[in-house]
Amino acid sequence: MSRLAALIEALGLAAALGLGLGAVDTWATDDRGWAALAALATMNGLLLTVAATPFAVLFALLNRRSRPRWALGLTALALLGGLTAWGVMRGLDEGKAALLSQPLPRLRGDGAAPGPVVLITLDTTRGDALSQMPALSAWGAQGLRHLQASANAPWTLPSMASAMTGLPPHRHGAGARRHDAEHAPRVGLRDELPTLADALHDRGYISVAVITNPYLAPRYGLTARFDRVFDLSQEESWARAARRSSLARRLVDRRPADATAAVGRALEVLDRVEGGRFFLWLHLIDPHAPYGRRGEDESCALPSCWDDWRAARRAKAPPDPSTLATIRGLYDGELAALDAALAPLLARLAERSPDALVIVAADHGEAFAEDGVMEHGEGFTEAELAVPLLLRAPGLHPTTSARGVCLSGLYDATLAWTDGEGLGPWAAEGPDTPCPASSLLRGEEGAACTLGPARLSRFGEVERLWVDPLSSPAEPEVTLAALRACLPPPMPIGDVTAPSDEAALRALGYVD
Repeated sequence: MSRLAALIEALGLAAALGLGLGAVDTWATDDRGWAALAALATMNGLLLTVAATPFAVLFALLNRRSRPRWALGLTALALLGGLTAWGVMRGLDEGKAALLSQPLPRLRGDGAAPGPVVLITLDTTRGDALSQMPALSAWGAQGLRHLQASANAPWTLPSMASAMTGLPPHRHGAGARRHDAEHAPRVGLRDELPTLADALHDRGYISVAVITNPYLAPRYGLTARFDRVFDLSQEESWARAARRSSLARRLVDRRPADATAAVGRALEVLDRVEGGRFFLWLHLIDPHAPYGRRGEDESCALPSCWDDWRAARRAKAPPDPSTLATIRGLYDGELAALDAALAPLLARLAERSPDALVIVAADHGEAFAEDGVMEHGEGFTEAELAVPLLLRAPGLHPTTSARGVCLSGLYDATLAWTDGEGLGPWAAEGPDTPCPASSLLRGEEGAACTLGPARLSRFGEVERLWVDPLSSPAEPEVTLAALRACLPPPMPIGDVTAPSDEAALRALGYVD
């Protein structure tokens, strides 16, 4: 018994050392979330326990003294926690395969319905980005292309919430600050608000989301009621935490949430659902800053460092023209890589889902010192709010539309198409649609409204009118009155508990 007790004690001490090493190892990285800390600590506890087993056996054979019984409990706890963490890490691929192998459910609404709906949203993609994306541009030229499409917010959560609900940000509330601080956690979409997935469920559709932005995760409400959600940003965050461990690094594969991986996952989904009534939402985050950085071990790809770019953004002092041009070149490179990654999916849809409504849009744009703004979320500038919008569907002839449309029209346009009533607010012909915008990431809250080639923004009592120099409105006074009429109130301060994904959001520059 004394040798057995010595063995148990040695294993327990090894496990305790592993727990401590995992905690220190994780705390020294940027992934300081408690979930990552606990997972990595327990994984290291398991790995170190296994590695120490031969030495523990030798120690037990040489030591005959009785050992305290608490070592048994510590060892069991460390092994259980380590096995749980290991299962989470190694089970991601198996879980994905199991989800894909399960038959997707047949929901209510068994009557006749049109073909599938495929929504592809591109993160941080400017309205003029198609000039750097020849494959997507050629694909879009075969359908309807809106030249004056505007987002309802200059950042992801409120913008995509508007697209999924048809409501402006001040009405759906997603993206509001939890409390009055610049980097306060953000409120998700309220449970009682129906989304596009809900409306399509009523029409007999199943829904699958492949997402790469943490703000689109089910905990923020936008994908909470999808039938399947593949959150590549969460997989990447867990894998990154494990691979930064000195012990677990060689045992956990990288799981990048890039366009190649996300498109590959979407193609796997299509293998399961093609030919039926399904709604697939694919969101690709690749153009998001830091531009050009590939791989978890690479240093900053910016001219000096990613932190310098963030410091310049916070100081609202753009870098010198040469550096700015280099940074813009890195962004354009991201667009080119995204274009190449999309090509297999677009070809697959054209070949095997010709009856689908396929929509390609962006959640918001990106600024490169236009009007003193860098990146996005700072204001309501053309660089931040103008987005590409392309649609292809059976019977939709190649058309270019110059009418102003709003990203929140996605909800009604999609349902109009599934109900056989055209594209509703996104039809090629018609008057300009007022597009109210609010919710900022930083600085003073304000609001704006876009109407065709004109936009009015307001911060407090200060108004600013912007007019596209290439397309002035015919009646400026009438346009200004209409813009003032549709200006929404600023986003309110939230009053409910907000989710927190600090590590993932810090990597994207949302949290300092």
